[in-house]
Amino acid sequence: MPESYDLIVLGGGPAGYVAALRAAQLGRKVACVEREKLGGTCGNWGCIPSKALLKSAEVFDLFRRAEEFGLRSSGHAFDFSAVIGRSRSIADRMAKGVDHLFSSRGVKLFRGQGTLFPDRKIRVVQDGSEEMLAARHILLATGCRPKTLPFLPVQGERVLTSRQALALTELPESIAIIGGGAIGVEFAYFYSVFGSRVILIELMPGLLPGCDGEVSKGLARDLSKRGIQILTSAKVESAQVGEKSVVLEVAGRVRQRLEVSSVLVAIGVEPNIDDSVAPGVELERAGGFLKVDARYETSYPGVFAAGDLIGPPLLAHVAFREGLEAVEGIFVPGKVPTRVEFFPSCVYCQPQVAMLGLTEEQAREQKLAFRIGRYPYTANGKAMASGDSAGFVKILFAEPHGEILGAHILGAEASELIAELSVAIACEGTSAELHEAIHPHPTLSEMIGEAALVAENRPLHI
Repeated sequence: MPESYDLIVLGGGPAGYVAALRAAQLGRKVACVEREKLGGTCGNWGCIPSKALLKSAEVFDLFRRAEEFGLRSSGHAFDFSAVIGRSRSIADRMAKGVDHLFSSRGVKLFRGQGTLFPDRKIRVVQDGSEEMLAARHILLATGCRPKTLPFLPVQGERVLTSRQALALTELPESIAIIGGGAIGVEFAYFYSVFGSRVILIELMPGLLPGCDGEVSKGLARDLSKRGIQILTSAKVESAQVGEKSVVLEVAGRVRQRLEVSSVLVAIGVEPNIDDSVAPGVELERAGGFLKVDARYETSYPGVFAAGDLIGPPLLAHVAFREGLEAVEGIFVPGKVPTRVEFFPSCVYCQPQVAMLGLTEEQAREQKLAFRIGRYPYTANGKAMASGDSAGFVKILFAEPHGEILGAHILGAEASELIAELSVAIACEGTSAELHEAIHPHPTLSEMIGEAALVAENRPLHI
């Protein structure tokens, strides 16, 4: 007889582990099945370790700019393997932190490959041993894996995905990054700071497809100044992988033959479904991802899903919320789960990018009446004092009352600044409320109030 639970969560990433913790908090008997370390891609092979790498790059970049701050620094160098080692150490610590939370909250962890069987049973296999579990409710949160190109198989040395790149202990002399989305842009910045020759290849006309056009162009300018070669409207058609290099044939505005020591494939992700579901369990899909209803329930009764597995935006902070909404919809009487509609997206290169809501292009396509408040970092005292004067804050306000339609930031600490605007949108804030709120001086946050004043045609500091 299989051991029975109120909830079994398959997958210990952002959606899965917060769902398990919340269900335990609600007094339910909960198990979680995870084949690797807790924290998922985000904690182990994505958000956290990549930000550790980017911080190392940012610090090293500051060393090289020391004279701008009246300092003299010579002989600075880096140990690339130590940079990678620090990142892996931080990821390990984060995974252990989730382990501790499970232990303290009473969530039973099963390590191994979990597979969903009919009648809401989960088979767990590890090291040849097998165990069958059962539950009243199942939450699938198995996440996604990097997509690859059929003519460019990933082998971990010359051809990488972001996962291999996060563990690569030797700096590539040159690297082509296929994909100009968030992952591609962040790694382009990272490798360029440490001296790699970087070529960034994007199929669409601009970097960060779907991003506000003004932000995309501004970011491309800044990355180009770093020596990164950017090819947009370009497609890699074929590749030859040699012992010491990779040759790419790229079609674009001009046809090019590129030779680099390594290639990083960052063209998106695909869901981890097929190896987690047994024959006999039919789950409806949409665009390859699992289809769920308003309660996050799949087409199989009693089986729910959350996180990247159910499709875009493929962001950890959205997955956190989806996991909570799904579990509370199951166990909290009267709770009506909500789907996440407004959420910030961030890119952690330097300068950073943060975005929320409608872009200017989307607002125009929808024929909305709106005003734009745009404020440059060069007019902000804290930005100038910190040597971070590249970029701008851009906020779209609806006519006639000034509700926030969208916000887009290119510049230092954009990922922190966007949080205020996320709260403002959630509270249906207006331009008047943004500039009436007193922002501490000197801080970068002042630019948000200043942008609101610009939108009302009464700027103070520009």
